[in-house]
Amino acid sequence: MQKVILQNSIPYDWQKVTKLPGVMPLNPQEWIIFDDAYNDQMAEREILLKNNNDVIAIDKNSEAAACELLNAILQFLSKVDGFEVSEKQVITRDHRIVKIDYTQPLLTCGILVQNDFCLLQKIDGEHVLSAAVLCFPANWRLHEKFMNPLFSIHRNVPEYSLEIAKRVDRIFNGIRVGQPMWRFNVLEYSDATLYQPYRLRPECKPSYTRSERQTFVKLPDTGAVVFGIHTFVVKKAPPSAF
Repeated sequence: MQKVILQNSIPYDWQKVTKLPGVMPLNPQEWIIFDDAYNDQMAEREILLKNNNDVIAIDKNSEAAACELLNAILQFLSKVDGFEVSEKQVITRDHRIVKIDYTQPLLTCGILVQNDFCLLQKIDGEHVLSAAVLCFPANWRLHEKFMNPLFSIHRNVPEYSLEIAKRVDRIFNGIRVGQPMWRFNVLEYSDATLYQPYRLRPECKPSYTRSERQTFVKLPDTGAVVFGIHTFVVKKAPPSAF
């Protein structure tokens, strides 16, 4: 039986309704965060990265952006308590030794932090998903969206109207180096499994609240936009008796 991995809480007001796309400024020092599920989520990520061929994808023209992302994560972790970053390895907060491998930059990123990362690069005027490490998808499969532009990626999302698509394009075009943004979503699941590439069956009764803390960071050298996803899953609160 698969272990249920839950956080004790979600560290933001996820019940606050925000108008799509609901993007807000982010303190650069809070780009990557850590929580009480770090150890268990990282163990699950290592299993998925070892055994699932649909959690990493990279275009050959995105290797420089992937390496730049890895460097940015290493620089960030060098200032975080609980991590020891050296030239060749990182000792993580759960005492794992992770070798820094620039031949597999997304794999290295994927076993350092809880975040998933999608790299979007401008191709023919559109932001295209050109690389990703995605261990905890919510209702989508990486290889079905790989090398697609934003509008095609969200084609099956009912809320993603043409007007929302235009807003999102403006956000991606307007992101500045050193000025990250963030948003969150809220989903309900009957299953706490973190790897959820398929849509929920409507007859299932939700028992868990799942929220993605999504960050947008622009890399200075390659200009790629990093879409980061930190997944929280908590038990759904029972309805009030009052």
